[in-house]
Amino acid sequence: MQDLIDEMTHVSPAKRPSIEEVVAKFSRIRESLSGFKLRSTMIAKHDPSLFSMFRHARQALRTIRYICLHKAAIPEAL
Repeated sequence: MQDLIDEMTHVSPAKRPSIEEVVAKFSRIRESLSGFKLRSTMIAKHDPSLFSMFRHARQALRTIRYICLHKAAIPEAL
């Protein structure tokens, strides 16, 4: 993702990808990730351990519930 973000925020607007290229690259990145990875918690580099522990526990319970309900990690557009 960082490479795509870097391309999209290039200093020179002429060197930035078109929206079609961005969507295609994002789709390839998303398809390469597992459902587990798509559901994983985003964490800050310097998260306090106690706060992090509670957030991970809450995310784990939510993930288990979504898996039991057969909800997709990323819903498909209609």
